[in-house]
Amino acid sequence: MSRNRLTTVLLGLAVAAAALCLYLQHRRVPAPRPEPVPIQDGRTIDFSGGSPVVKDSAADKAAMDRTLREMDAAARTVTFTADPPPKK
Repeated sequence: MSRNRLTTVLLGLAVAAAALCLYLQHRRVPAPRPEPVPIQDGRTIDFSGGSPVVKDSAADKAAMDRTLREMDAAARTVTFTADPPPKK
């Protein structure tokens, strides 16, 4: 085997071993778990800043009321029918 080919094979094995080590190390380290945020009636939780912030403004309440009315109106027209019994 020529010296260039041997160098290429050894370099390829070293890169593959390093990639495998990084992959296995990444799988071993668990991701930090976020703290649970209790759900409070009439309040919203804003995650846009990267962490949860409970908000209770008049604009949030108006948006929530409007959305609940829209959901109730949409749910009135939804019906589910039972599947027919299977034939023997």
